[in-house]
Amino acid sequence: MAGMLAPGAYAADLCPAHTHTLAFFNGVWNTPDTAASGARALLGALDEALRAHPARATLAIGAEVFYNASGLQRGTREGIEDLVEVFAQRAAELDDAVRQRWELFWEIVDGRLEGWHRIAAVLPRARDLAVALTEARNARLLAHATSFAAAPPTGIDYAAHRLRLRALHALGRGVLLVGHSQGNFFLNGAYRAQPDPAALAVVHIAPASARASGPHLLSGNDMVIAALRGVVPGTPPPPNLWIPPSTRDPSGHQLIETYLDADRNGRSAAGALMADRLLALKAAEPRASPGFFTATLAWDGDGDIDLHVLEPGGAHVHYGARVGASGSLDLDNTAGHGPEHYHATCDPQRLQAGIFSVGLNNYAAPAGRKAMLQIATAAHGVTRTVQVDAGPPRGEAGDASPIVLLRVAVARSGSAWTATVH
Repeated sequence: MAGMLAPGAYAADLCPAHTHTLAFFNGVWNTPDTAASGARALLGALDEALRAHPARATLAIGAEVFYNASGLQRGTREGIEDLVEVFAQRAAELDDAVRQRWELFWEIVDGRLEGWHRIAAVLPRARDLAVALTEARNARLLAHATSFAAAPPTGIDYAAHRLRLRALHALGRGVLLVGHSQGNFFLNGAYRAQPDPAALAVVHIAPASARASGPHLLSGNDMVIAALRGVVPGTPPPPNLWIPPSTRDPSGHQLIETYLDADRNGRSAAGALMADRLLALKAAEPRASPGFFTATLAWDGDGDIDLHVLEPGGAHVHYGARVGASGSLDLDNTAGHGPEHYHATCDPQRLQAGIFSVGLNNYAAPAGRKAMLQIATAAHGVTRTVQVDAGPPRGEAGDASPIVLLRVAVARSGSAWTATVH
């Protein structure tokens, strides 16, 4: 994920003074860099729509990419992960009888369902994939591919998104969720898991999902969504806008080249819709503080698992000593699930350069609990998420030797500070 800031929204210290966050859920075949470009473009369109509004002076809006790692980014199977994810996520919105019918997926890629030629025409890599799968359709390879398709590697993405939204809720942020294309599946999953939907607002752009958590924007000449209609399970929402065609994006589907193109009407429509939803948000009361970097810990059940941070100057921050030299544990959860939350100070006079070691101790949770630790920085949003087995309960005896999962290297050069996660 990457973090960005609207113009003029910096505080005097090391942390931006955000009141709201635009959470962008990217579509298929996006690298982290292209997803970050999409988030910046969305933030720009939103800022343009808010310029004349009286409330604009009170808003400080940041943007983060809620990234879903694609087959392009992983460099595997020439995009099959993305096609499998779209099918699996669309099927999951329907009943169990459809959810498990993977033969429909193979009929699609084999070209045996009416309409496949349309999606292949706008996604040339999909055409190549269909040909390759057809040629390799012996029993062994098909069984291997079907096994892969049955469990596309998206679980960590869903869990990381949900944890970050919990952290933003604890910070008292109003959060606008914006999804493009396949990203709307991830958006819906994250939205449904939140305890306080009133602090969230949703905008769907070119949704591939049949389920909606908020209003949508879909061009009548979006060839990709039109091709999906009737080809995979479920039906996307109807078009409600006509963006004139352009050679910049013949598919009519891309976020920046079509929906946010400054020379066509999609950008103003998207900006106005986002502004309307954001202004209606009611942010939660903050329970935690922002930081130059933050660490958030959660786990998958009841019991007490503790967040520990070893600061460069020697301070050991945990439930028994919640304030260190450079940061504080501001959320401590003993009942279960978390979150626990540590923030490094935004004050350059207090922040220490050096290595912050971040980990956990299973104080009193049953063995087998899965824990997730997430590091976010003021400049870049979430930079690292790890999921581990928390191990057996160790009680107070484990406090002296927490399991270190990540290290944050904080460095200073003149007045500039950086945080790098290892």
